[in-house]
Amino acid sequence: MKHFSYLIPLLTFLFSFSNCIQNIAECPVDTLTLKTECESQKKETENKETNLLGIAALAMSSSGQLSGKALEFYNILESYRRNGSYTLSNGTTLTFLNASQCSGSTSQHRALNIAAQKHNDNMVRFNFFSHTGLDGSTPTTRVKAEGLDVGAGENIAAGVSSAEGTFEQWWNSSGHRSNMENCNYTHVGIGYTARDGINANASYSHYWTNVFATIR
Repeated sequence: MKHFSYLIPLLTFLFSFSNCIQNIAECPVDTLTLKTECESQKKETENKETNLLGIAALAMSSSGQLSGKALEFYNILESYRRNGSYTLSNGTTLTFLNASQCSGSTSQHRALNIAAQKHNDNMVRFNFFSHTGLDGSTPTTRVKAEGLDVGAGENIAAGVSSAEGTFEQWWNSSGHRSNMENCNYTHVGIGYTARDGINANASYSHYWTNVFATIR
């Protein structure tokens, strides 16, 4: 955490400055120039605040340790792959194709968790939804950037707030389900991001990323 200690005073200053801006009267309307300059300054301040909040969220979410909804999803996925089925809270049981299952458990992996979370956060921060990053990155190159020289499969989803709902959403999509049922994958990384605190203007309230890899 000491690597990110600089964020605390920086965010404290930003919030103070932001509150000051918000307490100023409405931008003047006596001249177009003054109004334009004022609104431009306020917009610049808002953009800086959004970017810094995003950096802070990324720093805290990229430790590689799952918690909250990401951990909840991992437990659902691991149970599904190990048992060949998972029963939703409404009583519906979702099963593997051909009633098969994966032998043993599917381990989460720190580097995969980080790759998944970073991509997830970037989709929120820059308001896009794609397996290809704005820098041209792919699931495999993002995993390799975290120090793993392996190929990767990836599921992304947006809009559903719950881990169970997202699992069902992917289960109902053949390509995403195939990744979740691919027993050749030995490890998985989970990313979950709510747009609040990163980019309130993102198209969806909730974003999810799963990264799958075979690590021997």
